[in-house]
Amino acid sequence: MSDTRFDGKKIHKANSASQALYDVRGKYIHKANSASQPVYEIRGDYIHKAHSASQPEFEIRGTRIHKAHSASQALYDIR
Repeated sequence: MSDTRFDGKKIHKANSASQALYDVRGKYIHKANSASQPVYEIRGDYIHKAHSASQPEFEIRGTRIHKAHSASQALYDIR
């Protein structure tokens, strides 16, 4: 089953009122306001490079995105 819980949302730099950096379309993350190929893919609570079998780059915790396997501050917000 495809993970679409964030479909239609936008990804912003954490704690910033800046414009969105990325758009979520289905389970894929695209550069904001672009018709380009997806950059990342959401798989469960992890974000991987699109169409890649590599290790996750980011981890989703609630509506915040952190560096994968790290206790660091959130890098992005999903709104």
